[in-house]
Amino acid sequence: MPTVKEKIAPITVQRDDLGHWTHPAWPQDGEENAVSKAWFDEQGIEIFLVEFEYDAPQELLDSYFDDGAPDCSKWTPTKPEGDGWFVFSIHETEDGPVCVWVHEKSAK
Repeated sequence: MPTVKEKIAPITVQRDDLGHWTHPAWPQDGEENAVSKAWFDEQGIEIFLVEFEYDAPQELLDSYFDDGAPDCSKWTPTKPEGDGWFVFSIHETEDGPVCVWVHEKSAK
């Protein structure tokens, strides 16, 4: 009998001291935070990426990029329009922090 794929659901976000957090359903493949779009498609979820560089208030940008303070814990990523979006990860990239929002494709 085929197994039923468990639906990825929102859980309480508990950010660390630097403001990072990743949902436990995020696949770990040895490459930190590298997940293909195909994986999200297989899960039936749509993603929306919010970049700290274009979303955070200027004082946080100055602190992070100019002063070298790696803390994004005071950043509240802008939620995409529409229903059902929840945070799947807030993590560091080469270009600074990003927030990965997800929702079920049928939630539009």
